[in-house]
Amino acid sequence: MAEIVVREAIGEEDVEAVRMLLERYGEYLTANPHGAHICIGSYAEELAGLPKPYAALLLALIDKKAAGCVALKPISQSAVKERACEMKRLWVDAEFRGLALGRRLVEEAIAWAKRTGHEAIYLDTVPAAFPEASRIYRAMGFVQVERYNDNPVADVMFFRLGL
Repeated sequence: MAEIVVREAIGEEDVEAVRMLLERYGEYLTANPHGAHICIGSYAEELAGLPKPYAALLLALIDKKAAGCVALKPISQSAVKERACEMKRLWVDAEFRGLALGRRLVEEAIAWAKRTGHEAIYLDTVPAAFPEASRIYRAMGFVQVERYNDNPVADVMFFRLGL
């Protein structure tokens, strides 16, 4: 049985593993007909600057091999009127799909948000580009809400989970 660990990315080796995973995320968006229109113009700069702008990067390891990740960042209370964070960049590498790792990463993101005193967790997604992730969000109790950020993508949907 494979050893699965999901933990906060700490140190340059972990951040580099997240960076590698997020490079694949970007490649997926570029190649996917539903994701190609998603703006990732400053994505290279974002990857180079990791762990910023995020408050936490969670890294999933299977038998010590980087398998998936998710990022969390605070949201301004002027945008959502509560102490909240945003879940971004949920990604599971292709060879590790089918192991419920996406759900596990979301569970750990929720646990992190609760531990750090957040009242809610938000996300935006394009269901056509990420159908499985969208199913996970709904199954875990996220509800669709009005736009809370300036994401310019036409097909984007916004979700919130109260904690």
